[in-house]
Amino acid sequence: MYRFYISNITNDYHYAELARVFLSDDEFEVIGIDTPEKSLKLRDGSYLINRSGSDDREAIKREFYHLLSTLTGRSSGWGTLTGVRPLKLAYEMLDEAGGVDGMEKLLSERYLLSSDKISLLREIIDYQTSYSDGDPSSKTGLYIGIPFCPTRCEYCAFASNVAPESDIEKYFCNLLEEIRFTGKLCRDHRTVIESVYVGGGTPTTLNADQLSRLITAVKEEFLVDPEKIEFTIEAGRPDTITAEKLSVMHSLGVNRISINPQSMKDETLDRIGRDHTADDIRRGYKLAADYDFKVINADLIAGLPGEDLDDFRATLDEILSLGANNITVHTLSVKRGSRLRENDPEYYRRDTDTVSEMVSYARQKLGEAGFVPYYIYRQKHQMGALENVGYCIPGNHSIYNIRIMEEKQTIIALGAGGIGKVYYPDEDRLERIANVSNYRIYNERFDEMLERKKGYYI
Repeated sequence: MYRFYISNITNDYHYAELARVFLSDDEFEVIGIDTPEKSLKLRDGSYLINRSGSDDREAIKREFYHLLSTLTGRSSGWGTLTGVRPLKLAYEMLDEAGGVDGMEKLLSERYLLSSDKISLLREIIDYQTSYSDGDPSSKTGLYIGIPFCPTRCEYCAFASNVAPESDIEKYFCNLLEEIRFTGKLCRDHRTVIESVYVGGGTPTTLNADQLSRLITAVKEEFLVDPEKIEFTIEAGRPDTITAEKLSVMHSLGVNRISINPQSMKDETLDRIGRDHTADDIRRGYKLAADYDFKVINADLIAGLPGEDLDDFRATLDEILSLGANNITVHTLSVKRGSRLRENDPEYYRRDTDTVSEMVSYARQKLGEAGFVPYYIYRQKHQMGALENVGYCIPGNHSIYNIRIMEEKQTIIALGAGGIGKVYYPDEDRLERIANVSNYRIYNERFDEMLERKKGYYI
């Protein structure tokens, strides 16, 4: 057990998070103390950080990082950063430094980022600067949650449930009423919707008729013209995709779908609890090719149990051949609430070198195929303290993904598990407006869910 005494701090959270990049929870303790006195005696495994009593948090974190790296023989490309939105910090450094060169210097010297991560952030900034013009706060994003899946994946911690059709229909009827209620609020306040994102769960758990009613309601209630905005529906699980559902979505103007394989290895799909095969994924892409969706997104996961670098390479190479023009490469996160976390909480600390090679291969291969990185975020308990990166053929990005990460736009969220955010540009701050995550509780407290929607306009 290491004991890290850090002087002149009032909150140990940021330092404990940094320690977790290198050590498991049972291997360390962070202890905040007043400016150290001569009487403090350090035993074996105990260390004092910030002897000078500095109040510069970043300087203290740099000192702590170097100590952790020395003790463990490891490093992190993200340096002292532990937050989920590194790009947001990069933009702040860009403003502070007044230029890209100054931004890169600050990220390297103040936060100890590697040249590779700095280069990645710069590429994303270059893309966003070119393709996401306009004031994001002048428009609003709309998220709609469908919290149902055919089965629950081993790594999943989302609001996702396996439910009978009767439960789904009851939930769906309430969701339509929430759409009508919130749509009227938006019309009354002349809210302009920039993007619609129907996620989950797996929205294509709904049948074709339900999908038709959902899309029609969104278009009518929010005055949405799919030809002028981004309209996404996740068709993530190929075992929920049918020609009828794809036809409904396409005919009603949905222009972006996701077919998410995670892996193209049958043994892996079985191991992580996905009740379909790689052939089902191929079938889903073949069906989708018959419709003119502008964007087909694929989500892949680096670090799935039992997979090696060759497995990941084979998955990515095949997804490229199937025609996806927007690919998000996730690094596996062992999330609280997932079965993987319950069964193997320290899984994310093992074989991190292989996962790093997977992520590096994805960046190289996708670059060779004409893709560029356009958004990024990180998560806790992520293998190798790495990241999730969205890549696209230029022009085929998701504006919703960009906005949700930059946090400068109001996002209205409907349905169980939806977490909306109101943006106040004058104060540059967000205020959360969340629905409950459990669909049964959502049904039971539905009147309250409607009342919460008024919070977007108070």
